[in-house]
Amino acid sequence: MIVENFIRLYAHDFSQMAGRAEMGQDVDDALARRLRDADTHAQVMDQRKGKGHLTALVARIREEASVFNGRVMRNGADPAEAAARRQAFLSEVADTLEKLRAARTSEGQQALA
Repeated sequence: MIVENFIRLYAHDFSQMAGRAEMGQDVDDALARRLRDADTHAQVMDQRKGKGHLTALVARIREEASVFNGRVMRNGADPAEAAARRQAFLSEVADTLEKLRAARTSEGQQALA
């Protein structure tokens, strides 16, 4: 059983980072740390609550990427461009998490061989 609070926590954090990046803050170090945290936490949740937490998180982040309300953007910025930057940021986060999941899966398959 996938725990909704896990997904909500990380999806919110990554959405907040997208907003901070849009406002010009440097989020690279925090993003790298949070990606590692999400991957590690997903492994623990998969062991304790059932498989699929990282996959569900990636799906939620992709959903959130398409949602833009215009509140978090620089003054005078074009809303369409800000929405595109948010979508690009969150899509990159989702792609990175997918790569982490795929790498972990391939390592597990190699260990079984």
